[in-house]
Amino acid sequence: MLEIKGKFVLVFALLLIGTCFEVVVAQPAIEWHTSYQEGIQIAESQDKPTMIFFESRNCPACKKQKEVLADARVINMSKNFVPIAGSGLGGQYGIRYIPAIVFTNSQGEEVYRLVGYRDAKTLVEEMQYALRLSSNPAQPPLQGPSAHNTKTPGFGVTITIAAVFICGRWLRRKGYVK
Repeated sequence: MLEIKGKFVLVFALLLIGTCFEVVVAQPAIEWHTSYQEGIQIAESQDKPTMIFFESRNCPACKKQKEVLADARVINMSKNFVPIAGSGLGGQYGIRYIPAIVFTNSQGEEVYRLVGYRDAKTLVEEMQYALRLSSNPAQPPLQGPSAHNTKTPGFGVTITIAAVFICGRWLRRKGYVK
């Protein structure tokens, strides 16, 4: 009986230890082409749009964006594009702010651009939008999906300043303030 209890405790301990350690499974990542020419040639031959990512090593937002680019949803969506690392291409595309992602059609013509950090859900929506634009060039790329979810920055400040101004005028009229 003691032998059975000992084996039971050993098996239980092994199961407990096994659940404490996380099994690391290699997650596929986006395979970035480092050569712009090679990426464009692949895009033309496969009739796929490109996704060109511009970043800097010292940029905190770029580091966060790279984490988002490792998300499974983003990786799956990126299979619709030819991903190209944009180092050295900033002047060609007029990149002023990073992180930035430029989407082009299969001929290398820009169809859509993202500037700044995007979370995974928003980035996937933007990628879907860019994919539609690259397949339908007649559709103007005026505003992407995230443009509808944003509020005008500083609107609250403007209202507050206007309210203070109006109240000040009212208080002066009533004689409370000289």
